[in-house]
Amino acid sequence: MLLQIALWVSMFLQIAAAIVAVSLIKRTRYNVSWILISTGFVLMAFRRLFEVSSLFWETQIVSKEEINTWVGVIISLLMLIGLIFIRQIFNLQDRLEKMRKVSESRLLAAVIRGEERARQTIARDLHDGLGPLLSSIKMMISAAEVDKIDPDNRKIIEKSCDAVDEAILTLKEISNHLNPRLLKNYGLTKAIEKYAVQLLENRPVKFIMESDIDDKRFFYDMEINIYRIITELLNNSLQHGNPEMINLKIFGKSSFLSVVYSDDGKGFNLEEIIRDGQQRGMGLENVRSRVKSLDGYLYIDTAPGSGFSIVIHIPFKRNEET
Repeated sequence: MLLQIALWVSMFLQIAAAIVAVSLIKRTRYNVSWILISTGFVLMAFRRLFEVSSLFWETQIVSKEEINTWVGVIISLLMLIGLIFIRQIFNLQDRLEKMRKVSESRLLAAVIRGEERARQTIARDLHDGLGPLLSSIKMMISAAEVDKIDPDNRKIIEKSCDAVDEAILTLKEISNHLNPRLLKNYGLTKAIEKYAVQLLENRPVKFIMESDIDDKRFFYDMEINIYRIITELLNNSLQHGNPEMINLKIFGKSSFLSVVYSDDGKGFNLEEIIRDGQQRGMGLENVRSRVKSLDGYLYIDTAPGSGFSIVIHIPFKRNEET
């Protein structure tokens, strides 16, 4: 009796599974592998139905064992072919995922290159347009005969000259940050050293930099992105971390360019920062985007009171040396 109940339950379950499988054929856009698997479910339900029917009809045209054997063989064949087709689908999905990642990386790289071109245009306009104008203003002010001017106006002219000098210096710094000529002319390490010296001037922060790439040059997209990443990290440390020491290591070994950056500042809760969308979270998102555009990857380690460190690996495969 218990066996009969189990057979009935099994039959209903098999029929339900077959109905569900068949109903999904349309949703899979009549995929061959799912049609084969659904046919297998239908045959399994048929076999179970045949087993239950044998409880009521003793006379059998074909033996139960023979039916079970042949149906089992057909089910196995259908399932095997269906799984082969599904494997092809998975392989196609893997290829599509790789293509998606490559497309995403190229799109990010294109966006970043567009940003850099815009920076270069603005820097050139500032340097070629506003720079000469300020120099002309200084020349005109300097041409004044200060000996014939009363002391009060002389002071005003002297202060104006100082202000113009300061404006020209500031303009050069802005232009150089937008389009770092030192990076183009001398490479990554010298550009970073120069930037760090200017940024940390008059600040009680010790900066230690180690590198084995020396004057080695790389593909410009790689150099400018690494430069932007490191300047972003330096600014984040000073604005938020209040560190006493910053360490930077740049190594070009094997097939990767590796950047190891750390500070002994306040640290922070990374998940909170990114989730809440705070200023530093945006900075780190910029870093992630630039690393991703170069097909690289990074590791971040930080916690409140434990400083901040990040390890970045950029493959050379898309960044051929120039």
